[in-house]
Amino acid sequence: MTALLHRLGFVYKKPKRVPGKADPKAQEALLAEYETLKQDKEENDVICFMDAVRPQHNPVLGYGWIKRGEDHQVKPNTG
Repeated sequence: MTALLHRLGFVYKKPKRVPGKADPKAQEALLAEYETLKQDKEENDVICFMDAVRPQHNPVLGYGWIKRGEDHQVKPNTG
């Protein structure tokens, strides 16, 4: 079976995880706001970033047979 899949142009690889709810316009607005914040802060001010994490909330990607030259994309449940 493996030889047949190779002859048909498939490879055994992991799919790609892509952002599930990405919004390019919101990301650009956030970057613009961040640049303004960096320019306007005082010398001793600190910028902190926070993120919430839920272990095993998104799918665990395994390997599979995917057509050669193509990427199979999997959107996670959240951001």
